[in-house]
Amino acid sequence: MVACAGMFVLPRLGASYLRFVNATTRLRRAGFETVLPDDGGPIIYAFWHAELAMMPWMQLRPPTACAVSRSRDGEITARLFALLRVLPVRGSSSRGGAGAARALVAAIGAGNDVGFTLDGPRGPAGVVQPGATWLARATGRPLVPVRFDCTRQRRLRTWDRMLLPLPFGRGVFVYGDHLWVPSDADNSMLRQADASLSCRLEQLAEQAAAMLLT
Repeated sequence: MVACAGMFVLPRLGASYLRFVNATTRLRRAGFETVLPDDGGPIIYAFWHAELAMMPWMQLRPPTACAVSRSRDGEITARLFALLRVLPVRGSSSRGGAGAARALVAAIGAGNDVGFTLDGPRGPAGVVQPGATWLARATGRPLVPVRFDCTRQRRLRTWDRMLLPLPFGRGVFVYGDHLWVPSDADNSMLRQADASLSCRLEQLAEQAAAMLLT
């Protein structure tokens, strides 16, 4: 009974807290003017797992589909996201990966944008794992690297040191240029695209930090 109650209460508390943070944070966005492609089709947001909490406000045209693990914590996250106009897709690289991949491809086919945690669900933190560039190759849709940072935050004691934004601060989303992966890309080209994503995210982090100083 306690576990069931937690599954009901925790997502609502989390969603309420994040709405409060969003309402009390002065948010700025950089690079969003060119995020949406000329053809108006779906995009794939690519970001680190540590910045997952602010994913609902990262999206520019909700609902965005996002893979969430099948763990107990993943169930809480899925329910929380559903309250914040995100479409949770159950499964990850460690559990239900094939099903999640098919569901993300289907979501893009239906016209939805997708959010992808590059180092999830288990890390190592800050290391791009296979998946995002495969999805871009399979669907022909561009990857958009994104970083979030804020002046008031806590880092949780999780494997990724999850960023928990605090109210009454300033926050920034920085969107990078499109990264397209050719449909005939081989594994070597996918690894190169992964490395490019990692470099772009580091550059965006520097840009976000600089924006918070101004």
